[in-house]
Amino acid sequence: MPCALQTVNRMHRCWLGEIAPLTIDEMVALSPQESAHVARVLRMQPGSAVQLLAAEKLYTGELAVVDAAQTTVRVLKELPSPEASVHITLVQGLAKADKLEWIIQKATELGVWDIMPVEMERSVTRLDGKEAKKHERWNRIALEAAKQSGRAHVPQVRLACRWKDALKALESAEYDAVFIAWEEEGENRLSTAVQSQLAKKPEMGAIALVIGPEGGITPAEVERLQAFGGQCVTLGKRILRTETAGLCALAVTMSALGEM
Repeated sequence: MPCALQTVNRMHRCWLGEIAPLTIDEMVALSPQESAHVARVLRMQPGSAVQLLAAEKLYTGELAVVDAAQTTVRVLKELPSPEASVHITLVQGLAKADKLEWIIQKATELGVWDIMPVEMERSVTRLDGKEAKKHERWNRIALEAAKQSGRAHVPQVRLACRWKDALKALESAEYDAVFIAWEEEGENRLSTAVQSQLAKKPEMGAIALVIGPEGGITPAEVERLQAFGGQCVTLGKRILRTETAGLCALAVTMSALGEM
């Protein structure tokens, strides 16, 4: 039998920022940017349905006043959260700009919680003092991807940092597991490692996935991660590019957690 076509939800989503949770029948104002987009680009009319993203929650709403300066929406109903119960941090070896932007967009669609770009020993791209400007663009990409994919949470893309600072952040954070995708690991599959950790601790809260840059992770970097509990895992028999490896690892982890 032919597969039934999945209905695509094209309802426009509006981000309200980190404000308090909304209440039913509350009237909320969109930002000037969102208001202009709704009024001038989408040419929506009062009564049109939209979704609202606020305080890590999703809601349905109805446009009350459509104005390019300030559009207001009536909150109708809270929607079930699409977020995974386990928060996944993608520790991504610093890659070329176009690759990193692709990773941020697609990782957001796959459900990543936050992303930590890190300059590693074999990174082709190096920190150049322009990280603040890039950081702003990366977070805009994450926001747009979160809205497009129906996320309740907008992943934070952290400011790109050096390896020693990433290690401090990983050591101080309370991750239930740190998995290192390493091409020299041939036996410990990521899916098996995640399921094993889940069996030990069913109430897992956070996982870190470490992905090397274009040149891969060095043995010294692997040893440093293993020193505080990091596990090396394989993503299969084939060597993946850095822009593929992180997304593959996210998909495998989400699947092992029962989220895909």
